[in-house]
Amino acid sequence: MIETYLKSLALSGYRSYDSDLAGNKIELNDVNIIIGANGAGKSNLISFLEMVSFMMTRGLRNYTARQGGAQSLFYFGAGRTERIEGELQIHDTDGSKENTYSFGLERSAGDQLYFAWEKVAYQDKWHCKPYERQWGVGHFEAGLSGEWDATARILRNYLERLRVFHFNDTSINARIRSTVRTTDAAYLRSDGGNIAAFLYQMRENQEYISYYERIIRHIRMILPQFFDFVLEPDGNGYLSLNWRQEGAEEVFGPYQFSDGALRFVALTTLLLQPAKTAPMTIILDEPEIGLHPYAISLLAKEIRMASRTSQIIISTQSPLLLNEFSCEDIITAEYDSIRQRSTLRRHREENLREWLQDYTLGELWEKNVLGGLPL
Repeated sequence: MIETYLKSLALSGYRSYDSDLAGNKIELNDVNIIIGANGAGKSNLISFLEMVSFMMTRGLRNYTARQGGAQSLFYFGAGRTERIEGELQIHDTDGSKENTYSFGLERSAGDQLYFAWEKVAYQDKWHCKPYERQWGVGHFEAGLSGEWDATARILRNYLERLRVFHFNDTSINARIRSTVRTTDAAYLRSDGGNIAAFLYQMRENQEYISYYERIIRHIRMILPQFFDFVLEPDGNGYLSLNWRQEGAEEVFGPYQFSDGALRFVALTTLLLQPAKTAPMTIILDEPEIGLHPYAISLLAKEIRMASRTSQIIISTQSPLLLNEFSCEDIITAEYDSIRQRSTLRRHREENLREWLQDYTLGELWEKNVLGGLPL
């Protein structure tokens, strides 16, 4: 069961989202499937969460540099937008605790981001007034990232784990196809670069071996020739994602997985891992890329299984994936060409009940009933 979850997210001044913080607020559920046309703002919403995660490890400057500088992150540039703002509300499932992390970022003369303000508010059912902490102005890394009192640490640890998992790089030099130390297995890295070590430790742990076996069964559904991984460390403590075919002795290396097969292996490992190691929030940007239609259907089942212990936030372009979920799971991102901004809208089944008698959600998206198509 999910214990802590992101209840709502508001952002403004970030890329395609204008300066209306209240208007750019969206409530989040256990499963959140974001649909929309190219350029509608899906990936910008995902990247905003990724930025917050970087902030919690004193990585804001690193993130900004990777994105091409602060100027590229502002809505129509820093000349038009003064500040990027964010507000994240984190709740406990039982309703006993509510945390809010909010901040404002402005652009420095050196094209970096600095904090115009940063604030934490913590409220529980046992106190009438919230605990508040502020970090002033002018710092280039999040003040919350350096705090060690109990309240700040719990909130920071949650926000740090808002990891966006990217398994799209399956090129010959990708980390996911490389060797890795067996000890690099505390959690699955966002690019899947330590997947061999992660699976190895899962297989060797009696508490987790049933999860490993379930992952193997799901991979076989998509790759009938696949039998099992051959995870054998060398003398220096390194191993690769080697595998064996059904009924064959030859051992294949990670380079002999197709791109789509390797992505499915990584997604299945992420979604079906033990609850004790799973992230509190799993964020994926278009996970269906390169997958067979049957694999997309199985992926949806894995997402629902993972949602029992992790909150799920996914952007997608796939009507097939959309068909596997309910109206309440869907958020449409649209670009308002008149006001030149991205908007977010959650759907309710009561508003689509008559349509759903004759059409699937994917078909309603294709007919533009849900919005989110290019105009």
